[in-house]
Amino acid sequence: MKKSLITLLLAAAAFAGCDGAIESQYAPQIVIQGFIYPGEGIDSVILHWTTEYTKPFSDSASAIRGASVTVTVDGTDYSLSEIPNRPGRYSLPKSALTVEGGKTYFLKVTAGGQTATSATIVPMPIQITNRETAFPTDRILILDTTNATNFNFTLKGGPVDEPNRKYMLQITALDTTFGKINTGVQGPPVDTNAYVRYGFIQTAPNMQIYSRLFGWFGPNRITLLAMDTNWVDYKRAIGYGAETIIPYQPSLNHIDGGIGCWGSAARDTITVFVKPKQ
Repeated sequence: MKKSLITLLLAAAAFAGCDGAIESQYAPQIVIQGFIYPGEGIDSVILHWTTEYTKPFSDSASAIRGASVTVTVDGTDYSLSEIPNRPGRYSLPKSALTVEGGKTYFLKVTAGGQTATSATIVPMPIQITNRETAFPTDRILILDTTNATNFNFTLKGGPVDEPNRKYMLQITALDTTFGKINTGVQGPPVDTNAYVRYGFIQTAPNMQIYSRLFGWFGPNRITLLAMDTNWVDYKRAIGYGAETIIPYQPSLNHIDGGIGCWGSAARDTITVFVKPKQ
């Protein structure tokens, strides 16, 4: 998931303001991808340099190593450490800093003589409110691939911490050995091999669970996200997976001195098991 999002973002940046041939000299920029959640530590802030338009993206080659990465909250600075054997990934354990809803977290990244900064206001915690009734008691969902329209469930969450909050579903396949799902249903293009899929952004935590959110049979984790503005705009900029990328819009980028996303969301999860109809 993270690699595909980075690739899409870099491609969007490459086409920024381009009506014809790209004639300006390439200058690398810091690319940030970091998301934080109330009640958790900072598991991974991913840093890359932008990739020159004529060259393929390489995670290892463009990873930013040895950066200075700090998060500031309530006037206190916290330094993130690069994760061993994972170049370009920086983290801070929950024991050092537990993210809290309602607070503003400032990020500062310094690398290669450049500095990029951003801030996110973390949403208040959210919970799935119909956990016991949204799905069958055993949480086994039977999918008839010849009639997937009958596969329809509703997941609800709360409380709503502010009236303009946006919400999204994230579906993660936890074990792909049970096989791919091929419903044959026509609709917007999706990455059929993706381990993670996203629903569309919604204005209320009343989420429809439909078959195209699932790419694989077996155990799937459903995550309900209550998102901050940064993350909402990031999804608007890069799309939902395989769609055509919209032209890069600077107003959707909330990183000063770089591109990407320093965003936050409150989240709650539930795991189901998807089986094919026999």
